[in-house]
Amino acid sequence: MKEMTENKERSKETKESKESKDRKKAVVVAYKADATRTDIDRFVEFFNGEMCRTQAVIPAIDTLAAEDRRQIEVLLQRYPMAKLEKMATKAALSTFLNGGGQRGFKADIEWLTREKNFLKVINGKYDDVPAHRRGLCKSLSEERRARQEEQARRVREVDLKESEQRMRQREEWAKGAVTYEEYQRMLAAGEVFIDE
Repeated sequence: MKEMTENKERSKETKESKESKDRKKAVVVAYKADATRTDIDRFVEFFNGEMCRTQAVIPAIDTLAAEDRRQIEVLLQRYPMAKLEKMATKAALSTFLNGGGQRGFKADIEWLTREKNFLKVINGKYDDVPAHRRGLCKSLSEERRARQEEQARRVREVDLKESEQRMRQREEWAKGAVTYEEYQRMLAAGEVFIDE
């Protein structure tokens, strides 16, 4: 009987220690969640400041939707706060993300915090191209176009020469001025083309 009482007490102690550990875990999880919420608030404050400072068209964050909050939490778990701040700065300075594209697309916090789009912004896909680089690209494409036109002109010249040669061959054949032996010699020398 004594053993049963001792076993009950041990199981009771084990149960209490488990509950104590669970409470400690809950406190740690709650602390981490509070820290994340603080980081989210810090990010929102930075984001709004950047949009205001640069007078961006991207709307500032008034209230975060649950999905937006979750997306930001995921980003904060995977990337340091500095990356999120970099994204906000780059987005605020991007002409395209502020409605400057052909279709007038304007980014918002929901679009910017999707991880795929977040990485595109961070990697500079939507950065404005400096004017001096735009000119360089334009001159390179003009050079490429000029080379292609020169190559096409040469091909047209060769085609024209070949067609003129064929016309002369037909005229000579029509006159009967070339004998079969002479034609065979010209064919071997590459002076005659066979019409296909």
